[in-house]
Amino acid sequence: MIDLIIYGTGKLGQMMYYLLLEDSRYNVVCFSADLEYCSKDTLLSLPLVPFDEIERMYPPSRYKMLTVLGGLGGAEARVEMFTRAKDKGYEHINYIHPSVIMEGCIETGENNIVFPYSILGFSGKMGNNNILREKVYIGHDFEMGSHNFIGVGCNIGGESKIGNCSYIAMGTTVTNNIVIQEQTFIGIGSLVLKDTEKNSKYYGQPAKKVSIPQIERG
Repeated sequence: MIDLIIYGTGKLGQMMYYLLLEDSRYNVVCFSADLEYCSKDTLLSLPLVPFDEIERMYPPSRYKMLTVLGGLGGAEARVEMFTRAKDKGYEHINYIHPSVIMEGCIETGENNIVFPYSILGFSGKMGNNNILREKVYIGHDFEMGSHNFIGVGCNIGGESKIGNCSYIAMGTTVTNNIVIQEQTFIGIGSLVLKDTEKNSKYYGQPAKKVSIPQIERG
């Protein structure tokens, strides 16, 4: 059994706690967050430890970590949290819910979270710090970078490529052989039939690029 710290106290971090509570592979020992989010000493009956103090109380030589921040937190914040935890020396687990179907071996980095009832196609590759919500399907030979958020019920075709720091909102369908460039935002329920451009937002059926001054991450 792995003794585990959850770094992140938002709703997604709390959801992870309840999933891990029912998983005999892990023992969650505490939550951690920046001091401004530690107005109480406990969260869900576990110690809530300021991140600046975490390595003193729960040293990385003994404990592993899962860094959790939802899509609404934005990719930049998730990158920062993951990097800060790595800088303290914490090894991150990959959490794959037992109900997930993996068609053979999938190459993964660390701190990837795959929620229940998802399917990952064979010969897939995934970097670090990705979150795949419930009932996500990704087809064979996919390539995913790092720090991406894939919403509930997304369907992504085989041989697709997803760059870093992208957000694909719930209910989106991406056809086969599509390239989702880094920092792409795709709105709820979109149908993506063409490659996207970097640092752009898409929405609709079929999805079209939306001109906005700055990408919305909420």
